[in-house]
Amino acid sequence: MQPAFVGRESELARLRLLMQQVRAGRSCLVLVEGPAGIGKTALVHEFLDLAGEGCVLWASGEESEGGLPLGVVAQLVSRVPAAVLDPSAAAFKGDDSPVDPLVAGAALIDMLGKLQQPGPVVLVVDDAHWADQPSLVALTFALRRLHADRVLTLVISRDRSDLRLPEGLRRLLTDRRHALQLSLGGLQADELRSLSTRPGVGPLSARAAARLRAHTDGNPLHARALLEQLPADALDNPDVPLPAPRSFALLVVARLAGCGAEAQELVAAASVLDTRFPLHLAAGVAQLDEPLPALEQAITAGLLVEEPNGGAVRFAHPLVRAAVFEQIGPARRAGLHTRAAGLAEDEATRLRHRAAAASGPDAALAADLAQLGRREVVAGSPAAAANHLSTAARLTPSRADREQLVVEATECRLLAGDIVDSAAVSVGLHALSPTAWRSYVLARLALVAGRFTEAEALLRDAWRRCDAGTEPALATRVAAQMATLCLLQARGQNAVKWADLALRLAPRHSATDLLRFVRLAGLGISGHADAALATLHDVPDPAVASAGELDTLAGRGLLRIWTDDLIGARQDLAGVLATGHDRSVVFRLSAADLLGEAEYRLGHWDDAVVHNDLAMSIATDADQPWLAPLCHATATLLLAARGEWQQAAVHAETAGALAAASGNLIATAYAAAAAAQLARVRAEPEGVIAVLDPLLQLKHGDSIKEPGVICWQDLLVDALVAVGDLDRAEAVLSEFEALTASRQRRSAMAAAARARGNLTAARGDTTAATIAFNVGLDHAARVDMPFDRAVLQLTYGAFLRRAGKRAAAGVQLEAAQAVFERLGARPYQERCERELAACGRSPTRRQTADRTRLTPQEQAVARLVAGGLTNQQAARELVLSVKTVEYHLGHVYAKLQVTSRDQLADGLTQHLSGP
Repeated sequence: MQPAFVGRESELARLRLLMQQVRAGRSCLVLVEGPAGIGKTALVHEFLDLAGEGCVLWASGEESEGGLPLGVVAQLVSRVPAAVLDPSAAAFKGDDSPVDPLVAGAALIDMLGKLQQPGPVVLVVDDAHWADQPSLVALTFALRRLHADRVLTLVISRDRSDLRLPEGLRRLLTDRRHALQLSLGGLQADELRSLSTRPGVGPLSARAAARLRAHTDGNPLHARALLEQLPADALDNPDVPLPAPRSFALLVVARLAGCGAEAQELVAAASVLDTRFPLHLAAGVAQLDEPLPALEQAITAGLLVEEPNGGAVRFAHPLVRAAVFEQIGPARRAGLHTRAAGLAEDEATRLRHRAAAASGPDAALAADLAQLGRREVVAGSPAAAANHLSTAARLTPSRADREQLVVEATECRLLAGDIVDSAAVSVGLHALSPTAWRSYVLARLALVAGRFTEAEALLRDAWRRCDAGTEPALATRVAAQMATLCLLQARGQNAVKWADLALRLAPRHSATDLLRFVRLAGLGISGHADAALATLHDVPDPAVASAGELDTLAGRGLLRIWTDDLIGARQDLAGVLATGHDRSVVFRLSAADLLGEAEYRLGHWDDAVVHNDLAMSIATDADQPWLAPLCHATATLLLAARGEWQQAAVHAETAGALAAASGNLIATAYAAAAAAQLARVRAEPEGVIAVLDPLLQLKHGDSIKEPGVICWQDLLVDALVAVGDLDRAEAVLSEFEALTASRQRRSAMAAAARARGNLTAARGDTTAATIAFNVGLDHAARVDMPFDRAVLQLTYGAFLRRAGKRAAAGVQLEAAQAVFERLGARPYQERCERELAACGRSPTRRQTADRTRLTPQEQAVARLVAGGLTNQQAARELVLSVKTVEYHLGHVYAKLQVTSRDQLADGLTQHLSGP
């Protein structure tokens, strides 16, 4: 008989309130946390029983399945009708290649959108701390994008700070603005009095309940075990010591002993499988032809539970399984594992059981496990590979093989993000014999930690020890990491050399580590962008491009940004982002971030916000801190220019801190330039100088100074002029002008001319200043960068006004004001208004912000739908749920005063063109 549920009235009330919000069309997220046995799962079951919702998707993490990619997601999907999954089913199960977690996350959004049509959906992830990482990444990706959805998600975990939970999910669960946290403590004494369900046993006395509360800290699992094990008066007698928590294991053993022989065999066999298992498999291991009578006995004894809808069988609690497993003895366990290996349907499970049955070194088994692990590395399953390589290391009799397998397993753990204490891991690797592999993995650890000098020394040692002829795979790994390291250090030419070498060593794997992209970026920062672009005319369309060609297209988009071909850059990067949805996290993050940068420079700021948000969410969801500074830097530029200074400052500080922590020199320069833009908008020249001065001292400064790559030299010159340091401003500007002229970068030449106009005006040479400003306007007219051109016109207009040429000043200022108003660049618009007032002109009446203005997300949805996409297609394009798209579209219709899709295109055009 199922014991009665007691207590938790406050938690149940809060969950019922959330359920009302979900029914009204708002998605909600709940974290239920607490130690083992505290009643987390029981609380959720009680809530669901009371709520009576029909569509409940329940999945549980399993300790032994942590290396099974998307195992938890597969449990959720298995409970969904095939008609709902189609055509998204392929996103959950790969054929020859592993499924990307973010692709699975997007498919989850689509699936939940269909399931919630008839009513709310409740999504439960039990024992999340044991769930596989790809599933948690997929769930995090989906949860971030559920807004106007009738979905309630309950995540059950032992501890929100558990490092096994991805950082993105932990932040999501602990953000009180978006998630409810229910931290369960022990039951109180009066609640414990209601736990006893044995026939003929009355409620506990107050003293017995108090003793039980003090002894168990109110843990329902331990308390219930003691209540069922001890005589009624034992708890009431303070002279009788209460047993230790191990009594739970003794109780399990006693219950098992009370079962028949076949039930004991079934439960013992199940304990070597998992907490949750198919009945037929457990029966096979137990050698039972008819397992149902044995199962019924085990259920009656409270050892096993049959899942509803003809699903699997599971242990009543993981501690039950552990108690059974420990008491059956090593010899019997080995025999059961051997039988399980013989019945396993897949190689990985078979080898796991063989390894568990092994009593000592086994060279053949170790070789099989190592082979499986190495195949999983190639297939992109580093977590599973790490488990198998580590087991192989334990079983191999050869010390040399053991050390090699330990090193390879460490690399897999690093790739899977499973290394928390990299310093301790490094110490362990240093204790091994020096080899090329050891140096290579130590280098990757140092690279992740931002210790670039150490990483380079180790990579060079690995290269010296490695024979590229006999170990091409290792040589390729080393060369690829050297290329990436050089790029992060802004050493473009060296990055190109190492990338070329890696590409020669592995022509079939040219997309490995984004080598083609890294190579093109290296050419760009070393001054060879034009020559590189000249070789890229025959790259195929993104829709038919191979993986390596997509990398090349992304690289071409980057080079086009740096060479002022912003329309071409946007076309390349938009195509790459749309087509490369199944590519790696780093690939999609880079494409989204670069597309946002191109749109920022083009003046498509609302689109830039959407793509910057997408890049930022991917960086957070997939835990990519080394790329996150670039996303935060772009966000700083957009927010600063629009006058949202507080938010911009947060992003600027985050970008700087992450860049410094990662040791990424390129990211450091981007973060500094973004912080300088914020300081410029706030009229703080000293702040501009403080963040940009360090860039002049960088060891590899030539790459950082490449015109068109990172825009900062003109900002520093203007700030130095503002504080009166004209000689230093001249030194910085002269070097910048020489580089811009040699590269013929129109955007940089316009910026340099504006800075020259400021400097010569400060020296009192109005003629030279006028010439410089007009040269800048000529260059700016040839580049699609409206914001930069408007800043030049504002600066020139202010100069003309001070020179007494008010009519000419008004022409420049009004042109600038129109652009700033269209972009929403409020601080610059206000400066224009002040300058125009000083000219004796009335500034154009500013459009007051009202509720009819479309948000960036609404604009993105409206454009896609107006372009002919269905709601579902738009949802997939923007990685949102269909419900969220419908929610935004409803607001768009109301703001544009349209009632159909046919009217939407015209309404959107009129809205964007303004009055």
